[in-house]
Order: sequence, then structure tokens, then C-alpha cells
Amino acid sequence: MSKRVSVNWAKAILAAAESLGIAAADILAQVPVDLTSDSTISLEQTQALWQTAERLSQHPYFGICMGERVRPSYFSAVAYVAMTSADLAQSFQSFRRYMPLISEGAALDIAFEGNGAWLYFMPQPDVTPFSRHQVESVVVMVLTFSRWLIGDNIYPLAVHFEHGSGPGLDEYRRVFGVEPKFNQARNGILLPREILSRQPVESDPALFAVHTAHAERLLSAMVQQDWRSRVLQLLQREQRFDVNREWAAGRLHVSTRTLQRRLQEEGVTFADLLDEFRRQRAEHWLCHTTNSLKQVSSDLGFSEPSTFYRACQRWFGCTPNQLRGAKNNNADPMPDTSDSHNKV
Repeated sequence: MSKRVSVNWAKAILAAAESLGIAAADILAQVPVDLTSDSTISLEQTQALWQTAERLSQHPYFGICMGERVRPSYFSAVAYVAMTSADLAQSFQSFRRYMPLISEGAALDIAFEGNGAWLYFMPQPDVTPFSRHQVESVVVMVLTFSRWLIGDNIYPLAVHFEHGSGPGLDEYRRVFGVEPKFNQARNGILLPREILSRQPVESDPALFAVHTAHAERLLSAMVQQDWRSRVLQLLQREQRFDVNREWAAGRLHVSTRTLQRRLQEEGVTFADLLDEFRRQRAEHWLCHTTNSLKQVSSDLGFSEPSTFYRACQRWFGCTPNQLRGAKNNNADPMPDTSDSHNKV
């Protein structure tokens, strides 16, 4: 299965761009990702958002800007576990375990060295390599969020990056308080070991147990997800209608025969799920946008408006116009009894 990233992380990218004067709409116009339809998007879609935001901003330290604007909401359920942990060490271990809830495109590791503790960030891209800005944003976020957790302005002992430096070192010194080393074997930040025993401001054992149980359920759901949900999430991430079972099997890293068998065991076919996804998007576009019916029909992959009309009759028991009018008026759509297909 293609790797997934929380939509909250995508929103963090857009927020950083907007702080630099780049409208989120301008980025989404080039990378049409629906951030409302699902809790995750694909890693490749996230990479495309990064590339577009970096290109439009032309800021030499875009990643650092994002890292300094970190909000707990960017980490969703993981943030609550970290906030209520007994100490900073437990917070870091929580991030390490629940990193897939934020992004399946990277992993965190912790290693002790003398009087310090390294937090290593390890990108695991599907295809597109992580940019300098992506890596720097995460390392800065680790420091920024740690400071927020304990309410103190801590500084690292050292910072390492696998990539080369941006233009000049002053910005790095300002953020970290030390000069990073570049072209190193790993990306990491070395924090004083003593701070790991510091208690987060919001530490609460009872709430920690509640939030941990919730995070465990979410993590388990990602691993044990049924195949019907996997296919629907794939379609939602890719936002494509010109696809078939062979395409889906390839994206989910299974054979076509295996995917067919797994779906049959759950009582559905790929065609059923593609139709369900198309119905969901049809209802969204008809009821929540002002796109013309011709545009909606085309976006859904219908070659003829009449085919779209018949599909709406089958899905909703009414015409596209009736569904749109009923939703706008908060009424139930009236069934259409005519034989005409010229209403779209």
C-alpha cells in the first residue's frame, strides 16, 4: 500500500506557506488534494505539496519557517499522548511509536551518547526524496515542540544533517543556538540527557492512559484495515476515476488475483468500490460546490452527460439538478419520473 500522511501535516505545509504570503489556494490549484474527504493523503501527494510550496515561496529557509510555527494539532492524537506524558523521555518514545499516525514516510529513533540523547529523523520516501526543507522542518519542530511541552527554552548540544547547508549559517545559529554539521551520516538533534526527566506542563497520568489507549486503537486500525477500506482510501487519496483493479493491486502491492480474492471475501468488487467513490464525489460536488453539471460529469470521468444522469438516478433516485436543489433548500429530493436525459 502506498504510504499515508495525516491531512494535518499537509495543512501545516499550507499554513507555513501562508505565513510567507503564499495563498493555500494557489498551491492546491497546482496540487488538487482534497483535505476534507479523508484523514490521510498519500506520501507522494504530500511531496508534491512540499515541492510546490517551496517553489512558490522561494524562501531559502522554508522548512525552518514551518518548524517554528508548529501547532499541537499538526500531530493530532500523538500530541495529546506527548503532552500528558510523565516526562520528556516518555513523550519522545510516544512519538517514536505513533509516528505512523502522523506520517508513514519517516521514522524516529532515540540513542544515548554520553550526557546527551540523540533524536534521529529517518525519511523513508516511496519515490520522491525528501528535500532539505522537509528534513529541517522536522528537526526544528522537535526542538520547538519540546520547548512548548516543558515551557522552557532548551537548546541542543549538536545538530546533524545529511544534506548540505542552506545559504549561510546565521539562521541555523539563531534557531538552534549551535552551528549544525552538514553532510553527516544521519539527521538528528542531540539534546542534554538531563532534560529527558523534565515533566511536560500538561502532564497527567489519567489522561495519558486515555490518550494512549486512543492512539493504540488508531494504530491498530491502520494495520488491520479491511481491504474495502484500503481500496476506498486509495481512491480518495489519488482522486482518480480512470483506473481498474490491476492499477489498484499495483498501488496496494499485491497481485491482481489476491486483491480480487480479498474483496470477494468481503462481498464487494473493485467496480463496486469505484462506483461508491464516484457516488461520494458526485454528491459532494453537486451539494457543496457551484461547478456546472457538465463539469461535474466530466470530472467524474463520464464520457456523456446522459450517462451521468442515469448514474444519479441509480444513486440518488433523482436528477443531478433535483439533488442540488434539494440540498440547497434542505429538502428531500423529489424522484424524477420523466424519460429525458437532457437535464444535465
